[in-house]
Amino acid sequence: MDDSTHPKKHDLYTPVTPELLELFVRMRARHGSWRQVAFLSNTRLKVLRRWRNGQRKSISMTKLDELITTTGVGSLRDYPWFTADDLVTLGIWDEPYPPLDGSNATNAFTRRARARGKREVK
Repeated sequence: MDDSTHPKKHDLYTPVTPELLELFVRMRARHGSWRQVAFLSNTRLKVLRRWRNGQRKSISMTKLDELITTTGVGSLRDYPWFTADDLVTLGIWDEPYPPLDGSNATNAFTRRARARGKREVK
């Protein structure tokens, strides 16, 4: 993942599949409402709705781990995990736009950090 230039290269992702949607249904069945699932997992209700309605194509391992851990339903081992570059290759995600300044840095924060590292210490 270190060679990747994708802005979301620091996490793994799984596509939203019927199996994942079934997991969400089991979470709701266990806790009674989407509002309760959202509250327990520190997830906005509209974000859960977007996953359920297919408006989001994938979910990060970090977020799914939080959902599974806080609701006590499911396991991360039940899902295939891909890097951001893999999702682009599979056609699930679009390729990110190149940086506006033409550098290989993925965002302004990264460019500033690199610039600070090049300064001499006085």
